[in-house]
Amino acid sequence: MKRLLLIFTALVTVGTAFSQGEKKESGSTLGGLFDRVKDLKVPDSVTNLPSQITDLKESYLETAKSVEDLKIEVGKLRDEVASLRAENAELSKAVGGKVKADSLTDLMKPIEVSASNLVAVYAEDRRSADEQYTDKYLKVIGSIEKFESGTQSIEIFLNADGFDTQVRCTLKRDNSLFVEVLPAQGRLISRNDRRTLLTVGQPVAIMGTCKGSRLNVEMINAKIDGLEEKKIEKPEPKN
Repeated sequence: MKRLLLIFTALVTVGTAFSQGEKKESGSTLGGLFDRVKDLKVPDSVTNLPSQITDLKESYLETAKSVEDLKIEVGKLRDEVASLRAENAELSKAVGGKVKADSLTDLMKPIEVSASNLVAVYAEDRRSADEQYTDKYLKVIGSIEKFESGTQSIEIFLNADGFDTQVRCTLKRDNSLFVEVLPAQGRLISRNDRRTLLTVGQPVAIMGTCKGSRLNVEMINAKIDGLEEKKIEKPEPKN
């Protein structure tokens, strides 16, 4: 009995000592390590990292969209530049090769003259008229005397009061002038919907390059001021 009491006392003493030692070393135990991790303060820059990544992604998508929009705008500008170059080339062709590029602005404004006055100047002095009008870009105003039709062109004759001579204006037939001539009816009609565009006797202004006088005063590369009848593409029938 006495021996058992001694063993019990020894166990209690060892347990107490172990418990006290454990308390002293609690800072280095696994539980203590977890407590220290929980008490750590994470910097805000790391805490906010997910939201910063989201903001960066949205900023990138906006930038990408802006780049795509810019590409579209650049494409449109290229098309406009190409169109302007084509118009300048057409104008240069209309006025001939005698004009310097620095006077292109002046050429954009055609010399305005009535059909009667133009014919009268040529009837009075052809050489003087050639110096004044031949190879020049004109805007001739007059009433329509008649229409004639060719394979790739149409011709509009302008009446010159008091003269047998007329001003013959040759217009190229293409998809920008999608028209048909009905000479017997004295009409110029649209090939899209057959509506009347011009009629004999109607006043009109026609711009083009004067090429002098033969049987008539000739105008080439002509366009009707204020009239453009483009070909309308019809949709293909659905199967």
